[in-house]
Amino acid sequence: MAYQAKRHQPNNHRGYLPMENAIARKLDPPEINPIEIESVLLNRLASVGQKSYAEHMGISESTVSRRKAEGYFCNMAKELAFLGIQAAPP
Repeated sequence: MAYQAKRHQPNNHRGYLPMENAIARKLDPPEINPIEIESVLLNRLASVGQKSYAEHMGISESTVSRRKAEGYFCNMAKELAFLGIQAAPP
């Protein structure tokens, strides 16, 4: 006799949800917060240094400062969040 797992019924005595809902819930993409992404970007920029970042990007340090002041990294964070891309420090 083959073993068959019992399906949990909604609102059963233990309050389990149907297995289909549990699986679907795990597949939902995580909510991505642009403010958190911006924080990661700016913290990483601070740790590598504006000068190093500017040299790598082929721009001046003043351009990096101006981009920070004008919300460049905030806009980048919003774009990444919209595209479903999460930024995380190494």
